[in-house]
Amino acid sequence: MKKILSLLTALCLLMGLGTAFAEGESALPLAGQHLKIALSPDFMYFETVSETDETGYEGLDIDVIKLLSQKLGFTFEIVPMGFSSLIGALQTNDVDFVISGMSYTDERAQVVDFSITYCITDVGCVVPVDSEIASFADLQNKTVACSQGTTYELLIEGIPGATLKTFQGQAAVGNAVAEGLDGVVAGLTSINGSKKLSNTVLNADGSAKLKYFVLEGEGTADQYNIAFPKGSALVELVNGVLKELQEDGTLDALIKQWLY
Repeated sequence: MKKILSLLTALCLLMGLGTAFAEGESALPLAGQHLKIALSPDFMYFETVSETDETGYEGLDIDVIKLLSQKLGFTFEIVPMGFSSLIGALQTNDVDFVISGMSYTDERAQVVDFSITYCITDVGCVVPVDSEIASFADLQNKTVACSQGTTYELLIEGIPGATLKTFQGQAAVGNAVAEGLDGVVAGLTSINGSKKLSNTVLNADGSAKLKYFVLEGEGTADQYNIAFPKGSALVELVNGVLKELQEDGTLDALIKQWLY
């Protein structure tokens, strides 16, 4: 009799473990799904090529992808492409979502859906070290560059008399001002080397070649969002995880780690 009771008890325990496992599986709404995630891997501190990370990339956005994967249960592959191609990849459903230092705009929202904002940073302007340009107003009637396909194009187009020039990728933009342009507008974290610009672009004698200032005024802060194909069911799921990561301080910790 005791043996029978022992066997029944063991059977109940196994059934309990099986139920718990099944519940654990159901707690991951995207378990078993494999997603394609597009990004432009030339945005320093957000996504750049890595020789050590198992994904092949590193940065704030990469860590956010990993957390979403853990919380929702999906596996993923990263699809690299130029920034200006990201929206098109969503429209043709070639990828499941885009996380690439991208900001919400009304124009973009007509063709793709966006998550809630997961990161807000300052926008900066880089100028030659001897430049008299020191404010947003000083950029009037100047030649100002930015990375192609970014919201900075709209910002520069709104500057009275300014001439807009665009380049493919942040690295090319960073070199442009050193070659004679009046200024370069970009996310502050991508152009100032974590607020140590003087250590990143130097003259032959070791002196700083460039300097920067923070742009102040309406529309001069970057708010980053994840983008999805129109009508994607992923938006609600991702928003739920982002809210959780905001509330428990995880996102703030990652932002401080990568950007400051």
